[in-house]
Parts: sequence; C-alpha cells; structure tokens
Amino acid sequence: MKENNTGPLVSIIINNYNYASFLPAAIESALGQTYPQTEIVVVDDGSTDGSREIISRWGHRIVAILQRNGGQASALNAGIAHSRGTIICFLDSDDFWYPDKVANIVEIFEWGGGGSMPMLVHHLLEILDQSSGKMTGQFMGNRHNSPYNLYDFARRYRFIPFEAGPTSSLSINRSLASLLFPLPEQRLSISADDFVVLGASLIGELHSLDAVLGGYRVHGRNAWFTSDRRKSPNFVKVVDDYLNEKLVTNGCSPVISFYNSMYCWNQLAKEKRWSALIGQIIRLIVVQRDKLTLNFLYETMKLIFDSTPLGKYAIFRRAVEITRPFRIRHLGW
Repeated sequence: MKENNTGPLVSIIINNYNYASFLPAAIESALGQTYPQTEIVVVDDGSTDGSREIISRWGHRIVAILQRNGGQASALNAGIAHSRGTIICFLDSDDFWYPDKVANIVEIFEWGGGGSMPMLVHHLLEILDQSSGKMTGQFMGNRHNSPYNLYDFARRYRFIPFEAGPTSSLSINRSLASLLFPLPEQRLSISADDFVVLGASLIGELHSLDAVLGGYRVHGRNAWFTSDRRKSPNFVKVVDDYLNEKLVTNGCSPVISFYNSMYCWNQLAKEKRWSALIGQIIRLIVVQRDKLTLNFLYETMKLIFDSTPLGKYAIFRRAVEITRPFRIRHLGW
C-alpha cells in the first residue's frame, strides 16, 4: 500500500484467471498510479499457468488472495472482502490503466459527495489489438448525463440497458459495495460486471467520466469480447432475482423481468424463437407505444433480415428501410 495521509484510501482489485502473460502489465499499471493512497489486492481464481509465481514477485507491495477457481464473481467477492478502501476500482488482469486513472476517479467521487451517496464511476477504455500490439483508436464504454439512475426506466420497461463500460472501467464507493456485494456465484464464470452496473443503475448513481483512462486488450482468449454475448437462461434468472432482491431490500418494487421486456427481443431473434418473439412484440407494442419501443422493433427486424434467408429478398429489406422517414418525421428519431 502506498502511504499518505491525504485523500481517501483506494482499493484496486485485480481479478486473474490464467492470464500470466498479461498480469505483470496490469499489476505495474496499478502500482504506477500518480495517486498515492492505494492498496493493490490481486485475486487469483485458481490459475494453473504460473500466475501465482508471478504474483509472488511483488511481495508485500500487493495483497495476494489465492483461491480455488470459482469464476469472476467469486474473485470480485473475495477482493471486496479483503479490501479496506472507501473507493474500490476493478481491473481485469488482461487490461491496464494509465497513470492518472485513480486520481481522476477520486476527484469525481469527492465532487459527488464522497462516501455518502452510493456511486459508480466509469470511463472509456481504448482497445488494444494484441495481435498487432497497437492501439486501434476505438473505445469501449458509454457516455451519459450524470448523475444517472434508471429505476423509473425499469418500472416502465421491466429491464434496463448496460450504461457503463467493461470491468476495468468501473469504480464504486464503499457505500455502494455494501449494497451490492456479495455477488451471486452460481456457475457464473464471466460477466460479473452485469450485476455491478445494473445494480448500481437501480439503487445508486452512475457517473460517466468522458476520458480514456486505460487500455482494453482484445485477444483470442477474451471470453466476453469474442462471444455473441447472449445470456443463458440460468444467467438471466440469476440477474433478475439478484436485481429484484436489491430493489426490495432498498424499499423499491421488484420490477425486473428480462423475458418480459423488449431487451430480450435481440436474444429471441438470435435463437430463432419466432413464436415467443412475435408474441412479445405484439404485446409490448400495444402496451408501450413509444419511440424507444419502435426503435427496438426496427433494430430487431434488421437483425432478422441480416441473419436469416429473409435478408436475401430485397422487398423485406426495403420494408424496413422505407419506414425510416416516417419514424423520423412523426417520432423525432
């Protein structure tokens, strides 16, 4: 831990599983922060590739947690349990930060009220193509007005968008951590950031920092980036149950239901569950009748035509595109 008597203690939690080739860069980027008051907690989630020998090189400069393999949520839970900071920053072991990352994050938390309001702060990450070793000029993350809360949105639409960035762009204060953790661990190897971001969006505040403060590595073993990003029914149920439990605990109504929202349309289309998709569209178009719902319909139709034999027929594609002027003129989007 870097000792200093000014400013809040920041815990940097690095989660690692078999990323020995990337881990040193992640640890060095955490140790190289310009903000002095930090502790580095490295959680190795049962690696078998020499990661633990690498972790031992840093000795007392880091807090090493060596556990059996339990998945990303399990690693984050262990990191939170062993951390002491009032601000907590997450870093995947195949990513890295720029030196002023933590200093920028602390400034936002201090501006937003310190530790009194449950807060999540996120920023942009620039994509690094590992095959070429070059930054691509493309970015991971979202921007929005701050502070941001989506509970009222969820009451109307039954689910909410993921409005932050990847794990390595996320920071929370202890007030929010006490509400969100521990995360569910039931056979969930990746996407633990879904629970953190969606939970924070409902029972806390999201703050978007329009700055690039680190790098996101794209490589062959990046399980999330190289997937089609569909969620299994088990994962969906765990997320729904987790979010509703957090809402009830915080005095709100349990309104979350992914498969009763338009957010499932994309997944139903990819799985070619046409009967379920048509039924959902008809029901929600009648009930919601707004431009956001019609936009979801438009994007879903485009996906269907691009990924099925219907896309070969110009008449169907034209049917999608010809409606766009009407949508712009009458709906304003």
